[in-house]
Amino acid sequence: MKKTEQILRGMARENPVFFENREAFLKGLLESTAKLFTAERVSFYYCDEKNGLLRLMMRRFGGASFEAEENVRLSPDSPASGVLGSLTPAAFKNKAGYFLLAPFRIEIYSSDARREAPLQGLVKLERSLKKGRRFSPAEAALAHEYIGEFMRSYYKAEFVGLNKKYAKNLAVITELTEIFANSLRVRESFKHILSGIQTYFGFDRVRLYLIEENGQKLKGELSSDIRGQIKSIAYEEIPLEAGAHRFADIVLGHSSGVFMERYKDCVLYMPLVVQGVTIGLLIVDNLLSQQKIEPGELAMLKSFAGQIGLALDNVRLFDKVEELSLYDELTKLPLRRYFNQRFQEEFYRAERFKQPLAVIWADIDYFKEVNDTYGHQIGDRVLKEVGRVILSNLRKIDFPCRFGGDEIIILLPQATGAEAEKLAQRLAEEIREIRIPVPFSRTRELMVSVSIGISTFPQDASAIETLLEKADDALYWVKSHGRGRIALAGEVEKLKAEAKKENMGQG
Repeated sequence: MKKTEQILRGMARENPVFFENREAFLKGLLESTAKLFTAERVSFYYCDEKNGLLRLMMRRFGGASFEAEENVRLSPDSPASGVLGSLTPAAFKNKAGYFLLAPFRIEIYSSDARREAPLQGLVKLERSLKKGRRFSPAEAALAHEYIGEFMRSYYKAEFVGLNKKYAKNLAVITELTEIFANSLRVRESFKHILSGIQTYFGFDRVRLYLIEENGQKLKGELSSDIRGQIKSIAYEEIPLEAGAHRFADIVLGHSSGVFMERYKDCVLYMPLVVQGVTIGLLIVDNLLSQQKIEPGELAMLKSFAGQIGLALDNVRLFDKVEELSLYDELTKLPLRRYFNQRFQEEFYRAERFKQPLAVIWADIDYFKEVNDTYGHQIGDRVLKEVGRVILSNLRKIDFPCRFGGDEIIILLPQATGAEAEKLAQRLAEEIREIRIPVPFSRTRELMVSVSIGISTFPQDASAIETLLEKADDALYWVKSHGRGRIALAGEVEKLKAEAKKENMGQG
């Protein structure tokens, strides 16, 4: 036994091998400890004094070391509390097996040589009741000595890891600056910015919220997690009012609250400010891993805050300009070039999945006469009101368009002719209820009506051009037969065929 103890003591005094980072260091500690002391399971815990917890960082079991999550509440009468308080190892047995708790305490220094709070914790060694044996006092003393010696080199692994991290950060500065500089033209840039931050800093999660143009809400945009997955959080809408939510309080510059104080080491809330105006909020956190966000990371990320805010503001500005070029300012309906793109997409989808697609082509009755008689200002009022009625009656998947002048086309994906006709009737009825005040006219007001033609895929046409032609033909038939009515392309074809037969009979 004495010979075994001498061998172990000699090994315990050997300097541990060089490790390139903290994870490799802990794996080396657990592997060598398990081997030296024939422990079936070895676990590394650190002490979270603020929350009164012993937090598991890594465990070795079954020949493998792996990160694990386990929080042990430190009660005053527990073996762990006694070991940590006295810094003396303890061996004991219970129904679960044989155990040895070996405490450690090391000083930690920051990058600027300032002493931080000591790292304190314990290593738990375990043997099963069937295969193992009790840890002897000699083994407890040796394990304590060995782990203490090993942990004295902890700062070396930290130093090497920090050096690598700083080298990586230099590359990060270059690459992120390039991302921000190029993030001026497409909305996909939001994803590039978030994934860049998450990838290069290694946070558990990065979330982006932007303030709506009216300044009344903080709206979620995107969230990126440690796996690199990016998802929309557009469903999150927070009123910008004091007390409504801690995010709103941060943006408004009010009290941070208890939650922020509790998790301040692993969560960063960074308001994004452009030219003195707050446009949003970037949140990074390590809530899952509970890893402290290092001061160096905070400083670097904050140095990018202005660039991030400017890049996001430019993306939103570009989107606004693009939106203005795609939508009619008067009716708020998409313009023809946007419609052509969307029409191709919807038609392809209808063909591929064998779904119906309907087209409504509407024309405001006597619109030229309205402009000629009452002026373009009254004509604009008519267009505005018709656009309002249309937008208030459509489904989310429907797509209206101001095709030109007073002509309006509406795409109705997954809609049959009967469903399109029902919508057309509702639109026609509501449009007939429009009253435009005209004080200088005899009637004092102007009433509005529309003529509508409808075509459907695949009943009326099997190609895009033909589908539009059929709707236009149906509309032309209505306009040439009194206006203010609705006609389906299929019905118009039948009426034309019947009229042709009658003409041939008369001839």
